[in-house]
Amino acid sequence: MIKLTVIGECSGAPLASHATSCYLVEGESTSLILDMGSASLSLLKVIRNFDGIEHVVVSHFHPDHSADCAVAVYDRLIAMQCGRDVKPLVFHALEERDLTLPPYSRFVKIDECSREEIGEFSISYMKSEHPVDCLAVKVQDRDGHTLVYTADGALTDRLVSFSSGADILIAECSFYPDMGNGGAGHMNANDVCTLAVKAEPDCLMLSHLPVYGDRGIISDYVRKRYEKGKVLLASPYLEVSI
Repeated sequence: MIKLTVIGECSGAPLASHATSCYLVEGESTSLILDMGSASLSLLKVIRNFDGIEHVVVSHFHPDHSADCAVAVYDRLIAMQCGRDVKPLVFHALEERDLTLPPYSRFVKIDECSREEIGEFSISYMKSEHPVDCLAVKVQDRDGHTLVYTADGALTDRLVSFSSGADILIAECSFYPDMGNGGAGHMNANDVCTLAVKAEPDCLMLSHLPVYGDRGIISDYVRKRYEKGKVLLASPYLEVSI
């Protein structure tokens, strides 16, 4: 079983009462976080006790994906100094940056060749096409349920292959139809439609959304062009289980 809860879905900077990229992934006995963008820790604490979360996977170090990581370390420091029974935070990332502050946190280096076992989850990675090094993430449970998170990156054949057959595909959709370009290392609604048609996920979640305009335009556009699976527009606390 994999339960996905959206914490933050904004690109660039958060809207009021929203956050940038952050997703809580839970199994029968394992919890982990994919990215911790701006304002995500505060929103996460509304629905979960952060003391019980041990692992954070960081796709890359643009602030809208990593801004709250350092804040999370201080949160764990406070928890330990207050005598609460917590484990160190474990950051799985391309670089250490400022993520390590013993005994409150530690760092595990990952790259696109990494294969990790975190509790009941098997995790693999793919380097995406983005201006800075960035990893797409695949999470599978022991029953073969699969969640793929594109993180940031332009549409490529490798991304299609990596996403193929996912039960849940969290796809970044940074621009409205016919806006943006692949040179920015992001997808627009047209690109996401192409990705979905080729990869055929059971559930396509549109995320990393623009913070201007009417997002309903994006979801309507994609739903008309991808009918093989469910299409969801990410929003804070939206839950999907497989």
